[in-house]
Parts: sequence; structure tokens; C-alpha cells
Amino acid sequence: MMLSLSLLRSEKSEKQVYSCAISTNGLVAAGNSDGTTTLVRPDRVQILSNHKYPVSALCFKDDDVISASADHSIVIYDSASDKVKEKLMIHKGPVRCLCVSKDGSLLISGSSDQTIGITNIITNPDVARYLKLTESDSGMLSGVCISYDNSLIVAVATSGTIFLYDANSPKPLHCHYDAHYNGVNGCDMTTHEERNLLCTVGADYLAKLWYVDNYVLVPHKTLSGHTGQVLCCKFHMLGDGELVLFTGSYDKTVIIWSVETGDKLHQSICHSSFIYYISLFEDKLVTCSSDKTVKLWSVCSGKVRTINVIPTSSQEVLIDWSCEQVNHWLSRLLPEHAETELTGLDLAKMDLDRLMDSIACEEEKKTRLKQSVSLLRAFDGIPNEFLCPISMEIMTDPVVMTDGHTYERANITEWLSAGNCRSPFTNTTLSTRSIVSNHNLRNIIETVFFFRLSLPFFTCVQIFRFCFDCL
Repeated sequence: MMLSLSLLRSEKSEKQVYSCAISTNGLVAAGNSDGTTTLVRPDRVQILSNHKYPVSALCFKDDDVISASADHSIVIYDSASDKVKEKLMIHKGPVRCLCVSKDGSLLISGSSDQTIGITNIITNPDVARYLKLTESDSGMLSGVCISYDNSLIVAVATSGTIFLYDANSPKPLHCHYDAHYNGVNGCDMTTHEERNLLCTVGADYLAKLWYVDNYVLVPHKTLSGHTGQVLCCKFHMLGDGELVLFTGSYDKTVIIWSVETGDKLHQSICHSSFIYYISLFEDKLVTCSSDKTVKLWSVCSGKVRTINVIPTSSQEVLIDWSCEQVNHWLSRLLPEHAETELTGLDLAKMDLDRLMDSIACEEEKKTRLKQSVSLLRAFDGIPNEFLCPISMEIMTDPVVMTDGHTYERANITEWLSAGNCRSPFTNTTLSTRSIVSNHNLRNIIETVFFFRLSLPFFTCVQIFRFCFDCL
């Protein structure tokens, strides 16, 4: 079967967006770095504020939003009033992952305190039972999921371990070590051929499928197709009954896989930076990314012509832009512009003054437009070394961490403030939390920008962000 993704809606946030979820009635929620949850309804957007620290996980029970945070709390909101229905303080550490059982009765939560909470949110939400990781495991919980019959709970950790629990027993019945090189980032579970089928995704760029038989993992398939860490996964049943798997990655793409054959059915660049999380209901997919956007997609049968203007290599992509793509970019840059018949070749090669004359807009806006076109022409791909691995934006204050990688100071500070003790790039444990300014890289970035555009560094960065936010 041929599948594709068609963009329905995109919401830009001023803060980092770490999690997302979609309800059975199509409500979309996004968890933000400032502790708020954005609830997108068909007619309005609401902000729910009940956490002190970043919202790390989200899920829905019917239309009630459930959010978890680094402030150790879990909040359940009433969908009718948007008021807090319950605030649970069942963990002693940041809550990193959530899921709700298929019948909606159990909430499973995983925390940095090395415990998994099981809460009956229908009959007794104030009381939790706990499952514990093995004392020898040094990783942090990165995902939890539960079987359809509520008998099996699976947890995964950044150490690379998969834990299998009987829901009524506090200790794991089976531990599978080194399931993924450098750590497991997430998991999901479904039934297939009357057996529990588990997916795990990891820092080794792989998604792995496992059957669970008598609390033992049986390897089924290894799916290779991403070019970066795979951060999230979700099983989904198509309308014709075919079971597929969605995965999101550091490489900015979502891949749809056939569970039956292991074939790649579709791959789309969905964001301009890495994809934190995905959520599905019926034919709707929600994605959130470190580019600070949440996007709603329609999962379509057959091939849909989509606009793909992510500037992985600006000269190459720019020349290939169609008239439709040029008008799409211009409409974001100049909302009032009249449609043109310009192509990407015109943007790349036409004399700038002649190009400006062919685009109808106010004179004061033409200076910004001219700078934006110059920037598109100037860069044959922004060097990856100039981009922060967290936000994928040009760094203005680069700093080096003990993992040997360079980050934008504000981004890595926010990452550490959220309670993370592992590298956001390699997932390895950080020996210290100290950061050191990378003066050499900053000087190189400034020099390159000045000589290519003859403009001050910060002016170039501001134009760059404005220009490519419009893509």
C-alpha cells in the first residue's frame, strides 16, 4: 500500500515543545518547556498552566488531558471546564513518560526516581502501586506501555534495558539488556496474530520489533531507515486492517513501516529539527519538534503531492522549487503578496533588482525580502557545525559540554535545568554539568557570515531565522 502525509495545521510556540497527544475526538495537546500545556480545539487554542517545570509527557483519557512534568507531578484536566480534576504527586522525581491503558482505567507513569506508577484513574486516582527497576540499572526510564489486557507492562531505559512486568508484581520478570546500543528512547505495544508485539526505538538509529511470549522477548524484525536517533514510535491500524508502525527521529523525518513485511511505506521530512514525539488517532498524526512547532497531519492512501522546502542544501533545493513552492514561501514572508509566476530558478539566478520589481509589495518590505533572497542564495547548505543539535538553529553563544559536543548556551542550560543528566546528542551519562565557551567556533561563524553577506553577525542570524521560519 502507498501512504503519504498531508499537512493540515501547524502551531508555532515561543517555547520548546517536548510532548504531544491527540484525543479520540481530535483535540491536540502540546507540552511546553515553561510548564504549560497548549490545548488546540477546532475553534480556539487554550493554555493550561499547572506545572512549575517542563511538561515531559502527555496523553488523553477520552478528552481529558493528562500531563506529567519535571516538577514530579501529574495533572488530569477536565475537558469540559479545563479545570484541574486531579493533581497526583505519586513520584519523588521528574515524571518522564505516561500512557493510559486501552480501556482507559489505568495510568502508567515512569519517573527518574526509578519507579513505575500504576494508578486506577477511575476508582482511586490518589493511590498508586509501584514497579521498580533493578538496582543494578543506572539508566533513566524513557518509555512505558501496557498490553491490551492490562496484564503486561513494559518499561525501557536509557541504559539500553527493556523491563517486562506482570502488572501485579513489583519486580521485573524479565530484563533484556543492551537491546539498543547507547540506549532505548521509547516503546509502544499492540497485539498481532494474537500475540503481544512490542516496538522499541533507540540511539542506534533502529526500530526493533519483538514478540513477548511468557514474559520473554523474541526478536521479530529490525527496521533500519533513519539517519539519526529514533526518538518515538506508535503502532497504528489502517482502515483496511493493515498494521503499520510510525517512527520519528533526530533526522527530522517520520517513517511509516509495514509491520507485516518490515518495508518502508513512506518517509517525510516533517520538521526543520528533530522530532520529539508523535501521537495518532484514526487517520490523524500529531508531531512535535525542537523547532518549536506542533503539526497535525492527515494519513492518506496513495501519493499526495506535498511541499518540501526544508533547506538541507539551499542552492540545490532553491533551484528545484516550483512556482507553487515559491508562492508558499513568499506568502509566509509577505502575507499580502500577489501570486507570481516565479520559480526557484528565478529566485536563485535572476538579477536581484529585477526580481524585486517583479514582486508586488510595499517598498519598506523589499529590503527584508532582498536580504532573505540573498541569504537563500548565499548558503549551499548551512554547515552542521554552526547549528545547535538541540534547536537546529545557528548558534550565537556556543558552549562545549563534557560529551565533547557544542550547543547553544541557552538550550543546553534549559536541558540541564529540566533534570537531564545525559547528553542530548549521544545519550551517554555526563561526567559533569560544566560548560565552556567555544570561542573558536563563534569566531568562525561570525567570520563566515560577514564575508558571505557583508553584514554584522547578529543581523545575519536574525535574517536567517526570519527567512527560514517562513519555509
